[in-house]
Amino acid sequence: MGIGVLALVLLFSNNYLENKIRKSLEDNLKKANGTFETVDVKLLNRRAKVINPSFAVKGKTLKVDEIVLDDIHLWDYIIHKDIIVGNLDISKPVVKVFNFQKEEKDSSSANKASKFQNKVLIKNLSINGGSLQIFEKDSSEHRLFTKIKDIKMEQVRVNSKTLKETVPFNYDLILLNVDSIFYDLDDQHKMAVGDFVIDNNKVLIKELQIIPKFSKEDHQKTINIEKDRYNLKIDSLSMDSFTWSMQNDSLSIRNSLTKITGVSFDIYRDKLEPDDTSIKPLYSKMIRKMPFLIQLDSMKVKNAYIKYEERIHADRESGVVDFSNLDAEIKNITNVGLDRKDFPKTVLTATANFMKKAPLKVNLEFDISDKSDSFHITGNMGRLAAEEMNNFMKPAMNVEAKGQILDMYFNFYGNDIKGSGDMRLEYEDFKIEVLRKDGKRKNKFVSALANLIVKNKTINKKANYKEISYTRDKTKSFWNYLWNLLKNGALKSFL
Repeated sequence: MGIGVLALVLLFSNNYLENKIRKSLEDNLKKANGTFETVDVKLLNRRAKVINPSFAVKGKTLKVDEIVLDDIHLWDYIIHKDIIVGNLDISKPVVKVFNFQKEEKDSSSANKASKFQNKVLIKNLSINGGSLQIFEKDSSEHRLFTKIKDIKMEQVRVNSKTLKETVPFNYDLILLNVDSIFYDLDDQHKMAVGDFVIDNNKVLIKELQIIPKFSKEDHQKTINIEKDRYNLKIDSLSMDSFTWSMQNDSLSIRNSLTKITGVSFDIYRDKLEPDDTSIKPLYSKMIRKMPFLIQLDSMKVKNAYIKYEERIHADRESGVVDFSNLDAEIKNITNVGLDRKDFPKTVLTATANFMKKAPLKVNLEFDISDKSDSFHITGNMGRLAAEEMNNFMKPAMNVEAKGQILDMYFNFYGNDIKGSGDMRLEYEDFKIEVLRKDGKRKNKFVSALANLIVKNKTINKKANYKEISYTRDKTKSFWNYLWNLLKNGALKSFL
């Protein structure tokens, strides 16, 4: 008799607690604007299951096949009404964000968050499969699509404070494994990623691409001012100690060593389009004014190829310059603590082959905290046959050159307003052939005059440096700024 009564008491208690936990889960799901098909609780197994839950908050939806909670801490719920779970598994979540929808103030959501007094702690969270989709124009075209493989988190915390945040929970990320990302960058380009993995603060991105949506000809039909067409491929990008956080509503990103390998970057510009007259900030100001905080201690680029192609005349081929076998290291890319006295300088060192032939080395230094945007750049280039430069000079400047550059060295200081410095250019048997307007036939008379002016002899290796200056056109990029300093130096050397 006593055993039967005890069994009835245990059965009643079990059913009572199961109903209480089920009711608590259902209430908390509803407070988080959730709906569901059913909630199943097995007290003896300390397990609960939510079938087909979905959530909709401020233009965001989440649909899940199944949520399984294992190792539910009953005592914490009985005493404190807190929900503590050892393991939570989420199967195939589909997250959709509709940014084109107008956000309306939902006082009921705020009230629900303020009334949420329980604490939720998930010790281990696992997400298997699913996707993240962002829509910005309408619900038929993605701005972002991400296919999820695995996500693992620890110490996931939900309370009344977190529910008021953009991300309504705190967590420690252990693993994020995504096997494809597609992002619509702008009207002319899209981005794709093959694999994206974050494993205990180590990041690995494979097959990163910026892909043009149109051919070079069709690209021009989509713009009304100069706008570059990019085609970028990166084999891999890795970070050794990636962390991020929110500081005063600002995103903060930090990493010690970033490695980028296997880069191919093609840039195409049509100079027949009207100029883009917007102000182009120098790199120091661009980093200083970023809408988030960044601290990258060291970045290394290995085995890169960069080609710049410029169309100047409608009836001629484009001018082309390229840099191959490019290796670079950049130190101290940061906008954190701009007011500190020991703010570090950003230092870039790069080596490459210019036009696949001439060895080139460049060093650039600037101070991101310096509002005058001062910089110092030095470089030297080895032997280059003049014919190698004709791929750019013939279509761009309507001239052909003969002879060779023996050595070039430059040393420039500048800021956002003006640059100046020295340059040495040594050449041998340098001759210029000026072309007629058709870009094919030689203008013999003008060519003869030009070669009378050019110092047609080898310059002694002890040649004096040339004083050079240039007032910056702020509607042009830093590289246009450098090009004009180099051009002024070359003219002083030749004439």
